[in-house]
Amino acid sequence: MTPQARAIRFALIKEIGCICCRKDGFAWTYADVHHLLTTGLHGNGERRGDEFTLGLCKWHHVGRRDESCHWAQGPSYATQAKAFRERYGSDEELLAHQNRLLTGSAPMFRSCA
Repeated sequence: MTPQARAIRFALIKEIGCICCRKDGFAWTYADVHHLLTTGLHGNGERRGDEFTLGLCKWHHVGRRDESCHWAQGPSYATQAKAFRERYGSDEELLAHQNRLLTGSAPMFRSCA
């Protein structure tokens, strides 16, 4: 991935916000860029590259609340990886959803109906 493509992807991820908060019905929250790992297990393996990235708020990313995600629900990727994947999907499912949001082929907001 070129530096320009990386910058664009990361800016769009931050603009879209946390994909887990979106799944929980929140329209927007700030997002950190989370790199998926080669093993798919938290804390093990190497980063797969900049194209394998998700937008996660501080709570869903590392289990810390701040003013940007004080309303976040559910488990955190860093502290409860198994429960996180059970609720939000596998790394591959989340990456596919993130990529659909980035290309505009998925709705930006979950329907309230």
